[in-house]
Amino acid sequence: MIAAALVVGAVAWTYGRVVSGLVAEWASSPDASYGLVLAIAAFALLWQRRHTIRHEFAPSPHPTPGLAVLLSGTALFVVGQLGADLFLTRLSVIVVIVGAVWLLAGGRALRTVAAPIGFLAMAVPLPAILVNTITLPMQLVASRVAESTLALAGVPVFRDGNLLVLPSATLQVAEACSGLRSLVSLTAIAILLAWMTDTNALRRAALAAIALPIAIVVNGWRIAATGLACETFGPRAATGAWHEATGWAAFVCSLALLGLAQRVFERSTRATRSEASPSIPATV
Repeated sequence: MIAAALVVGAVAWTYGRVVSGLVAEWASSPDASYGLVLAIAAFALLWQRRHTIRHEFAPSPHPTPGLAVLLSGTALFVVGQLGADLFLTRLSVIVVIVGAVWLLAGGRALRTVAAPIGFLAMAVPLPAILVNTITLPMQLVASRVAESTLALAGVPVFRDGNLLVLPSATLQVAEACSGLRSLVSLTAIAILLAWMTDTNALRRAALAAIALPIAIVVNGWRIAATGLACETFGPRAATGAWHEATGWAAFVCSLALLGLAQRVFERSTRATRSEASPSIPATV
């Protein structure tokens, strides 16, 4: 217990400012607000599994792997501090937590808290270089989906990159409209649903992966809905209340499609189990 208290105290003292800065970014930045939801989900899962963790708490008889991970996380922290890399510094928190749990509580306890730790890792905002790399392709894909949707709706449209030229207005699919925020949030929810779904590992992976096409397509539909509103009500519909409303509606639609996919996977699992289970002949 003394060793555990020393490790926890050292981690808290080292990462106090890092964690407080991360929480401040979750609370103040719209691009990182999903992290607060993921952190709450992680702590809720930890609380739900607290009794299991208590029973499985047993220091590992082979401390070398846990100690190696702990030291690797510490080295990552040093590299992040020396290079002024905020992402590496924050990511080192997760690595240190994994190493500390493995070292102090053992491998079984680590497997029990794997899901909460995974949510905490996803809550760390992506580095700017990665965001910039992903954003432009997502803008272009969303523009293509919106162009196709508007054409099917009978609205004349010409696309030039991320610009949609309509008879009444020209819409620019900006970086904030790329759908990256929705994608990250939806992926996190999809992973949580996959973890909760009673099915095999392959279907769970498929449920988590399906968040990507859902987020991209629904975001394209949202942009198309904005274009239709511009044609109906004028260019002002591209900003203000309508723009905010379509954003929320798109996320709700994505959640509904994700829930539908979960039900399909669960029914498929039940059907497979029913076919696999032997039928028992009735007795008279």
